[in-house]
Amino acid sequence: MIAKSIRARMTLAFAGSIALLMLLACGGLIAYAHYVAERNADVLLQAAARKVRNDLNGEDRNVPLSRLMEDERQDLLPDRLALLIVDARGHALQQSQPEAPAWPRRDDGWRVRTVSAGPYTMVIGLPWQQTAADLRRQAWTLLSLGLFVVLVAAGGAWLLVGRTLSPISSLSRQARAASADYLRLHLSAPSGDSEIVELVSTLNGLLARLSETASAKGRFHAAASHELRTPLQALSGHLELALRQPRTGEAYRAVVEEAYTQTRRLIALAGDLLLLNQLDTAPPPPKEPVNLAGICERILCASAPLIEARGLQAQSALPAEIMVEAPPTHIEMLVRNLIENAIKYAEAGGCVRVRITGASAIPRLDIFNTCAPLPEWNPDKLFEPFYRPDASRNSKTGGTGLGLAICKAIADVNGWTLTLQQESNGVSSTVLFQPGALASRDTTKIFGGPTKRAS
Repeated sequence: MIAKSIRARMTLAFAGSIALLMLLACGGLIAYAHYVAERNADVLLQAAARKVRNDLNGEDRNVPLSRLMEDERQDLLPDRLALLIVDARGHALQQSQPEAPAWPRRDDGWRVRTVSAGPYTMVIGLPWQQTAADLRRQAWTLLSLGLFVVLVAAGGAWLLVGRTLSPISSLSRQARAASADYLRLHLSAPSGDSEIVELVSTLNGLLARLSETASAKGRFHAAASHELRTPLQALSGHLELALRQPRTGEAYRAVVEEAYTQTRRLIALAGDLLLLNQLDTAPPPPKEPVNLAGICERILCASAPLIEARGLQAQSALPAEIMVEAPPTHIEMLVRNLIENAIKYAEAGGCVRVRITGASAIPRLDIFNTCAPLPEWNPDKLFEPFYRPDASRNSKTGGTGLGLAICKAIADVNGWTLTLQQESNGVSSTVLFQPGALASRDTTKIFGGPTKRAS
């Protein structure tokens, strides 16, 4: 649990940092105290050794050892120093006080200095055991104080981090208490901190997008159910009517023809739904150079009968050749759907215009059709499956209502930009492709209606 808690990890990290700093500080202080104590002891021993040497080299060089010992004892006693006189064989002849350094030298808790005096060795000692014990007590005191500081710092860090992270806990409680119906969730910033405000704003934006996505999926499922139910009900109704009573061959033929029409509509709808799902889930096919202008011209030629039947004037301003890197099936489907959509929704006797231009070697396809302005213009909704501003258009134009949704999915999966814009006299769709080569020579063609050159 500790590894999964930000509060615990931050507290441990802070306490560990403080512990390391305290360990370094205590270690430095302890080492410095040892250094100072040893240095003071060495200075004291060196001064005493210098005095003894000066006394031995003075005018009373032949003074008896007992007198010398008495004189030195009086001088060394205030500093707790002891004097030991050792002969050449290492035997202690005299000592200034009962407690004196052992000789030959061994680790007995004394710090010593020696002075040679003919056949004798003058050993000056300073007791170190008490000083070492004091230093150990100081060290333990410092370590205990450091441990106390670490514990206090850890407790303070635990409280401080908890207070800092309390807005996140408040957000969690808000999210748990909020209703998830329709994903209509809105979080309130529990504090005025800029980081928390930014986090809450980001989360609310994400929730709004999820809500819109859920709403769009709900509309898609409802529309798909409606679109599937309509031909199924028509098919079921015609078959039921045909089975109620015997009919002539012509009557049965009419029923079969209507059933075939509804079946083809169901097949087209199922195919478009499958294609839309593949575009959202499957990786795009391999890309290869495709002549965009050639595809536009071919689709316009194939649409010429419908253009003439509706009395439309189709204008095209296309380069002789413009190559783009794209999956051939994707670009064919995109151009066909956009052109057919423009022809279907253009006003009778109006105009459909297809133009390819290039700026900074980025091919741009513009398709325009004249139509009355839509009262509620929402380009994002126009790309939703089955969305129609006017439900009555379905019976007039046919189709499955998935054309623009498929175009948007194709553009997104290939990294192209597809936009819709409403103008004063119609609607234009624009596709920006990846950089390609734009030919310098343009061609202009008119399909149906009076001859007119595109501007």
